[in-house]
Amino acid sequence: MRIKVLSPATSANLGPGFDTLGLAMQIYNELEIHTDAAEFTIEVEGAGRASLPRDKRSLVYKAIAKVYAAVGKPVPPLRVRQINRIPVASGLGSSAAAIVGGLTAANHLLGSPLTQDDLLQLAVEIEGHPDNVAPALLGAVVASGVDSGKVIWYQIKPANPPHIVVISPDFPLSTAKARQVLPKTVPLADAVHNTSRTAFLLHCFASGDYRHLRFAMEDRLHQIYRAKLIPGLNDVIDACYEAGGIGAALSGAGPAVIAFVDRAGTKKTASIAAGMQAAFAKHGVKSKAFITEICTTGVSCMECLD
Repeated sequence: MRIKVLSPATSANLGPGFDTLGLAMQIYNELEIHTDAAEFTIEVEGAGRASLPRDKRSLVYKAIAKVYAAVGKPVPPLRVRQINRIPVASGLGSSAAAIVGGLTAANHLLGSPLTQDDLLQLAVEIEGHPDNVAPALLGAVVASGVDSGKVIWYQIKPANPPHIVVISPDFPLSTAKARQVLPKTVPLADAVHNTSRTAFLLHCFASGDYRHLRFAMEDRLHQIYRAKLIPGLNDVIDACYEAGGIGAALSGAGPAVIAFVDRAGTKKTASIAAGMQAAFAKHGVKSKAFITEICTTGVSCMECLD
């Protein structure tokens, strides 16, 4: 048997929704898994080819092993081929894609004994938090949290979804390093600021009315502190608005930046991407641009004919 799994890139926080909001995008990592193997092997192509492990330290292996352990079975010999299009350590959910892809593949090989909620719970046990793994698994925009150890979530399939521009700088930034710069406490006014913006942000996606998206994506809990790790971040966000974008923020822990373009302004998309890249370039940072859409379906799995 040969199966193929496509796991979408994700963007967490979306500005004010720190550790609670995320969306899936139509940028995919691919897993190709063959069951005709003598032992478990992993090949890596594309992003992370030189750095990602190919043994039991691999997130794909850990995810596969997690599912087999959950049903009380040993991991069988498999040939795994990773084709990565999501930049590593970029704030675009490459680890979440690996985890969700491995979980989904293993569950399919076993005849799908685990539910979607089961898989999400296992994903959070590996990743540590649901903001990226939830949209990678479920698709669209997802609000998530953990209550007494159980993951709870709510999905919004955006009305009149805007186009997405992602600008990914050519340097990595680990989530651990990006968290180290965050304060342990924040002013009450900043907490209130983010609460109001998050409410507006959810309304924008649920209603399809994006008039207040710029306001809704403002943040005071993490982005202002992480800006010192990302040369030109504020200028890149400003460049989005100067070129006609309707919303922009640091993607996850960074260093990538996500921006939104109204569907009526499709012709502006390329110029917005170019303007944002030029803003990074002024600070000596090379970058890659992705022009994409919201992925509403999440991870997908199919059997292939050899």
